[in-house]
Amino acid sequence: MFESAYEIAGTKRTSGKNLQLLGKMAALPSSPKKKDKNFTKKLSGQMHSLERDSEAVSYHYDMSNELYSLWLDPQMVYSCARFATEDTSLEDAQKDKLDYICKKLDLKPGETLLDCGCGWGALVIYAAQNYGVTALGVTLSKNQADRANKRITELGIRDKCRVELKDVRSIKDTKFDKISSVEMLHHIGYNSLPEYFQTIKELLKPGGLSFQLGVTNNAAKGEYKGPVFAPKYFMPDYELSPIGEYLKIAEKAGFEVYDVEDFRQHYELTARHWLNNIEKNRQAIVQISGEVMYRVYRLSMALMAYGFHSNLINLYHFVLRNTEGKGNYPPLKRWY
Repeated sequence: MFESAYEIAGTKRTSGKNLQLLGKMAALPSSPKKKDKNFTKKLSGQMHSLERDSEAVSYHYDMSNELYSLWLDPQMVYSCARFATEDTSLEDAQKDKLDYICKKLDLKPGETLLDCGCGWGALVIYAAQNYGVTALGVTLSKNQADRANKRITELGIRDKCRVELKDVRSIKDTKFDKISSVEMLHHIGYNSLPEYFQTIKELLKPGGLSFQLGVTNNAAKGEYKGPVFAPKYFMPDYELSPIGEYLKIAEKAGFEVYDVEDFRQHYELTARHWLNNIEKNRQAIVQISGEVMYRVYRLSMALMAYGFHSNLINLYHFVLRNTEGKGNYPPLKRWY
């Protein structure tokens, strides 16, 4: 079913043949059509400033809600799923992942949840409906916020959750019982990580838990910061760091690292599903975004699948506890 992922990214070839194949695949049409003219993005301002982060996120995520719906699951979860087996459907694997996050956060009825970089709102909706929390999601994408709030209204749960168009750094004078951040770390950048984890700690109640899900690079691979293709054509200002760096900076901010789990194999499967959906919906994607961007999406997902397959990049769940205050400890044994 997923042979194309291996065919494009070359996981069945020698490294030399991989490079030759990827070089050919990376070549983009020399004369883009009108739809294709903005297939690269030059951002202004200081890296990872409020203004530049907003611009970078808008470029990638505000392309078109319809476009993303063509390869994501029905809830439009744009992050690594959790597969029971290789035959598990993407939809079921994403539902399982949402529930797994809620369990790792040890969510309880009446608690408050902040989801940073909430995408189209799947987690805040799921947590509000199934765990009885009051949830706030924040995103820098207007398209995501609009669609999320429309769905929340349709479900009749606006009293339990909402999505706001804002940067987490702009939230003031509010504290939450639990905070989640699902694949936002690669948008932050290494130099901004201390500020990020300090912000999360200040927003979290004493003893509160924060769930972080982040793509990382492999420290054994040297200074590899992620695929160079992604920040140029697909995801501006994309930057990776090893898991050890994230944990060290989180500890320095005053967190206790409570739990760490490797999810690399799950992301290879997720990327292969996305690639398969992109290829199945080629005509519709080209109609929306043009031939160049179709090839960009296709190659990006193939490179992602190959990166996780070859352990060039990884994905980790880690749970942090705000060490301020006494009590509020999770159970003594793994609780999820």
